[in-house]
Amino acid sequence: MELHIWPSDFGLPTIDVSSLQFLACSKMCASPVKVVSSASPWRSPNGELPMVSQQEGKAVTDFEKFVDALKKCGQDVVIDADLTSIERAQLDAFSCYLHHNLYPAVLHTFWVDELNYNTVTQYWYASHLHFPYNLYYLEKRKKKALRLLGSKTDTEILKDAFLALNTLSTKLGDNKFFCGSKPTSLDALVFGYLAPLLRVPLPNDRLQVQLSACPNLVRFVETVSSIYLPLSEDELKRQQSNRKMWTSRIAKAKSDKEMARATQESADALPEEPPMRDAILFTLGALTLSLVFAVHTGLIEVSVEQEISE
Repeated sequence: MELHIWPSDFGLPTIDVSSLQFLACSKMCASPVKVVSSASPWRSPNGELPMVSQQEGKAVTDFEKFVDALKKCGQDVVIDADLTSIERAQLDAFSCYLHHNLYPAVLHTFWVDELNYNTVTQYWYASHLHFPYNLYYLEKRKKKALRLLGSKTDTEILKDAFLALNTLSTKLGDNKFFCGSKPTSLDALVFGYLAPLLRVPLPNDRLQVQLSACPNLVRFVETVSSIYLPLSEDELKRQQSNRKMWTSRIAKAKSDKEMARATQESADALPEEPPMRDAILFTLGALTLSLVFAVHTGLIEVSVEQEISE
């Protein structure tokens, strides 16, 4: 099998959520999957990465189907093999809970939040895809994210995500993994959601701040990264060469954000000016009243001359 994923960056083997989940799951069970760094999503049946190509059968793009395929690979470590039927049911329920409560916030953070999108997401994907396909792909992903979020407000999305992070932190506790001492497919799913939030620098970082306030979740991401997904020397050097550029972009975005906020606060502090029409009507009314008052008090005399006809 070959696992095609987006390229590495920001201290991660890939910054894409789904690609991280596929990769982490394959590494946790020591699967003999060949990992291919790719920026060609059009080769996938659904136009997205990750994609698992097999010698026999169709390409796999669904995480659950990928987990099933890993179980049939014949490696010594079988993912989720030690789970009881009750634990499997709990794992499925928790996976569904995260998909509906945490995943929307991750999508919103990277694809809907305009400042994050313009500063990081759009620039990263546009630089890895050729023109004009990059324009099409970015628009497609953004619309897909908006459709998934539906009518949820930003406040609702963040509230659900904060609760999901606290729930994850409580479930993990002091354990190394979420189901004990051995990793499961749930650990791969959670890692895919959390790692980009923790590692990718963002100008709007409310979700990052909340995640950083859960030290056991931070420790979990670092543990999985160091044990199962260490970067090669070449990847580290390449990412190091781009770090200065990303630091500059993030700093400029934050500066522009603060400037815009200060300008808005100054504008809100100024008294509202009346509309032009109201000002004109007020002026005309004042002149009329002044004229009536002047005539009434005798300041202005009005004489009427009658023409005498001969």
